[in-house]
Amino acid sequence: MIPRCLIPLLALATVHAEVDFARDVQPIFNAHCVSCHGGVKEAGEVSFIYRDKVLGKGESGAPVVVPGNPDASEMIKRIISKDPDEVMPKPEHGPPLPAAEIEILRQWVKEGAKWSEHWSFVKPQRHPAPSVSDTEWCRNSIDPFIMARLDSEKLKPSTEADRASLLRRASLDLIGLPPSPEEVKTFEADPSPDAYEKQVDRLLASPAFGERWASVWMDLARYADSEGLGLDRRREVWKFRDWLIEAYNNDMPFDQFTTEQLAGDLLPNPTLDQQIATTFQRLTQSNEEGGTDDEEFRVAAVLDRTNTTWEVWQGQTFGCVQCHSHPYDPIQHEEYYKFAEFFNQTRDSDLSEDLPAIKVPLDRARHSEAGQLAHTISQAESDLHDIHGRLAASTRWKPVDDLEASGKGTKLNMIRQDGYAEFRTEGNVASNSTHLLTFPSDHSAITALRIELLPLDEAQARLTPEWGSFLKKIEISILPENGPARPVPLARLIGDEEHPLFDPEASLHGKQGWGPYSKIDRPRWCVVIPQEPITAGTNERIQVSLANGGTIISSFPMVSKRGRLATTGDQTWSELLTRDDVSRLRDTIAGSNKTLAAIPSTSVPVMRELEPAARRQTHVFVRGNWLDKGEAVTKADVPAVFPRLPEGAPANRLGLARWITSTDNPLTARVAVNRFWLELFGTGIVETAEDFGSSGVKPSHPALLDDLAVRFQTDYRWSVKRLLREIVTSATYRQSSVIRPGMAERDQSNRLLARGPRQRLTAEMARDNALVVSGLLVSQNYGSPAFPPLPPGVWKPFVNDTWDTPAEGDPGRYRRSVYTYWKRSIPYPTFSTFDAPSRELCNKRRIVSNTPLQALTMLNDPAFDECSRALARHMRDLPATGIREKIAAGYRRSTSLEATPGRLDQLEKLYETLVGRFKTTPDPKAGNNPESAAYNVVASVLMNIDEALVR
Repeated sequence: MIPRCLIPLLALATVHAEVDFARDVQPIFNAHCVSCHGGVKEAGEVSFIYRDKVLGKGESGAPVVVPGNPDASEMIKRIISKDPDEVMPKPEHGPPLPAAEIEILRQWVKEGAKWSEHWSFVKPQRHPAPSVSDTEWCRNSIDPFIMARLDSEKLKPSTEADRASLLRRASLDLIGLPPSPEEVKTFEADPSPDAYEKQVDRLLASPAFGERWASVWMDLARYADSEGLGLDRRREVWKFRDWLIEAYNNDMPFDQFTTEQLAGDLLPNPTLDQQIATTFQRLTQSNEEGGTDDEEFRVAAVLDRTNTTWEVWQGQTFGCVQCHSHPYDPIQHEEYYKFAEFFNQTRDSDLSEDLPAIKVPLDRARHSEAGQLAHTISQAESDLHDIHGRLAASTRWKPVDDLEASGKGTKLNMIRQDGYAEFRTEGNVASNSTHLLTFPSDHSAITALRIELLPLDEAQARLTPEWGSFLKKIEISILPENGPARPVPLARLIGDEEHPLFDPEASLHGKQGWGPYSKIDRPRWCVVIPQEPITAGTNERIQVSLANGGTIISSFPMVSKRGRLATTGDQTWSELLTRDDVSRLRDTIAGSNKTLAAIPSTSVPVMRELEPAARRQTHVFVRGNWLDKGEAVTKADVPAVFPRLPEGAPANRLGLARWITSTDNPLTARVAVNRFWLELFGTGIVETAEDFGSSGVKPSHPALLDDLAVRFQTDYRWSVKRLLREIVTSATYRQSSVIRPGMAERDQSNRLLARGPRQRLTAEMARDNALVVSGLLVSQNYGSPAFPPLPPGVWKPFVNDTWDTPAEGDPGRYRRSVYTYWKRSIPYPTFSTFDAPSRELCNKRRIVSNTPLQALTMLNDPAFDECSRALARHMRDLPATGIREKIAAGYRRSTSLEATPGRLDQLEKLYETLVGRFKTTPDPKAGNNPESAAYNVVASVLMNIDEALVR
């Protein structure tokens, strides 16, 4: 959210024929009133955010605004008062309102105080092309809107850029790479009227297109190859990056692109790729530092997903509403948590294993095979869970009443609760401790034993879960009155989850299996089935040994603190071991898992919904404090100021995705179009791409933004490539970027678009441009992260992590920057220097700078030095041309432009000076001989000049 002092004030010399609230009145409220009477603070019970409160009464009982009667309106009385105790704003809060603004407010009240929502909250509409002074200049539907604005400012557009500059701009914008000299030459020699359009189509079809635009989305997705907080361990999420690249290259419709990232797992029979897409929401930071609370960081992830969804697709500063109602827009505090409910029902919980996760083949060609195997496993697990659940629910369980408990490594007490004998730990509990639970035999056969683990305080655990546990070994023995214990062979363990994160039966074999890991918020149960019914004789006792797990996050023992037992003699449990349908399902699961495990894969964290029995209760956090829970949320929903969820849409992430991609949503298409415009022109039609609310900057061309937004949804069918083609083939985009006399003062940031865009290369483009110019770039698409050269001393990770730069000449050293390993705590230094974010949080737009550090990086960084030496070799090895011609070829290769004679004179003089210097004072580090050293320096200069670093 931008500071109020930066919000343009509406100070009109004359009042419009009819005052419009959103256009004329709301900016006055935001600038002068809402800091005391807004969403955060409602002094005197007055708020200028909500219509009902503006038309209501304040604490004094006086009506704030009386429609049609300014003199009876307390607001007008206060702003014109001369009494320092009555006037608004208070003298200590700011100067009195200007006369023009007071007149606007008076006229608004007099006209009936008509209310309208902020422009961005109203559904966009198509706009007819305006009449313009020069229809010949216009090439497509974008241009009349630009020309009309220029006409109103009495300005003319710039001439079209020369072909080399235009192709360089389009190539870097669309694929993130510069054109080759051959491509420039071909374009310059093409006389056809659609020569440029053919180049644009070539670029849109290039595999490099997806790599360029995936990089943009990765900022929004807070993509990184490490967790971020605490130890910042490595995280295998690169398959999501590959999914992004492929989605852009295939021109996946933006509505589908959105739906799969928000709720791909909830689609009918989701494919493996649709599940990978949900990794978007698993890119939140996690924290494995010792002593941290999994629930705290699970909640932090939920809130981050909430905020990110609004920032990415709605362009709203929704995070403000976590602690209080929105300061400027009509979004209430409680509505934040209704929306957060969409993300509060997922299975992830800041576990060190990054669960839930899916196995994704390294070979893209095997995705379909692995997806089908995973679907088969999931369906079999569901069918098996249904059989087990119905049997567990229909069984008449006999509580174990006469229970004795002792512990190894911890102390247990016995109490009676709800007809059960319960064990409870006392005092501190130790990891890897064992509970020994003993009870006498009643001489009846036991076909199944039910183990139930419970929170110590069930009501409180529903609000804030307790630390949980897992059982790494369950054993049952018969204890005779005299003699050694007789172990009872166990056949099966059945858990209470449909799709468990760990194999429950591992608890029978000394491994992590069943249990409420790592938190417990409700009663949990499992059923142990012996190979044969358990029978004990007179004076014999039955002992159940529960070996607890170790410590999680170095501090919290995974030990069950409260539990009880029940038994049954129902023969159905024994028969379950040999039932044909159960055996087939188990064989299916085992066989499919074995086949899946044999496929070389990586584990990718994805989204999964909680099972119905495990659903959480979402609460409003009082002042945003996750430990201070207020009113419960009854249902996931969107703020009332926006359209309702589509009819029939479920109140889950899939329903949310349908709402976001609905044509009734006023923001999604606008925000998307504005973001693409920002990438191509350097500034969005709405400059504050992160804030489309009433505190953001108004659009420079509102009719164009709305028209493009509607066409993006309808005419283009959400096609990103069609939208980009429309923009880059416009006369607006094709203009020369040369600043004409007087325009720097008139329109420094080019908001009127009287010239073409001229931008610095992004961090990724700067490195990729150097690789292309040097001839080192390797087009190795997709795959695990790359590790380009690093300056000495940079890589000192917190944990055992390695930066494995391949040897010089190895293709892996020269891959595109989108594949570079991204560690949040130690960002690749070149990227940081060129304004790339660390990606801890969603980044809506990069703030571009031009600093000496960037020039020093280009001159001295090992990766750029390697590129400049390769360019030098290329120039030096050109056949039978003179020094001047070789330098001219290097200039063309570096900038796409022909060097002027004056520039060539300077570069040739530099070369000759360097040769003389290195002959006098040889420098082996600079080159093997004076000529090579001079070429190296000249090449470094060529890669560092302004023409080489702009698009």
